Amino acid sequence: MISAVVPIKSFASAKTRLGGKLDTAQRASLARASATRVLTAISQCASIDQRIAVVEDDETASLARSLRFETLLRPDLGGQSAAVEAGFGQARRDGADTVLTISADVPLTRPEDVDALLRPPSPILVMVSNLAGEGTNSLRLSPAQPFRLHFGPGSLEQHRREAERLGLPVVVLEHPRLRIDIDTPEDLKALEKSGEDGRQVLVEAVRYRRQLAREQEGAARSPRS
Repeated sequence: MISAVVPIKSFASAKTRLGGKLDTAQRASLARASATRVLTAISQCASIDQRIAVVEDDETASLARSLRFETLLRPDLGGQSAAVEAGFGQARRDGADTVLTISADVPLTRPEDVDALLRPPSPILVMVSNLAGEGTNSLRLSPAQPFRLHFGPGSLEQHRREAERLGLPVVVLEHPRLRIDIDTPEDLKALEKSGEDGRQVLVEAVRYRRQLAREQEGAARSPRS
């Protein structure tokens, strides 16, 4: 069984490193647009048997469920590594022999990109880095054994060393779409320059922001009992 895990931070607290460029509402809308795209791509991938989203609040849980993901509501977990490990642990208990994760801030993800992660034969660790070449935007582990996760700066090399400790071959794919995440202002520029699909992500974020503004305005106008 192949299980995919996506950790999703609360949109209200996401993308803090973009604080100098985007306000809170803009960051939340961008995070939602990106997460929606990642979840959609995985939900459309026929190769995936189980989909798990590890979420922090009801808003992110609702989005994940609407796209056919099981949800683990774990606001107590700190950081991406703990969230992904919680998802991987659930997948192993459910019988997964392969686990993979794609960060929720990799908005150009498509179903065929998920298939590309699954193509190299097991046993193996498959990764795609960020644009800087040192972070880990996606990771597949076959077999789905216990594995120390180190998401964050320098994670690619740390994951490589952990695989070597376990005797697992490592493949790092050069995959342009999966390498674009949206953590920093430089990442936003890369997204804009990536083409029409990248610019569409920003358009979708604006739509979400306008929708949220309308909902908040409607709530303010509603009579209170």
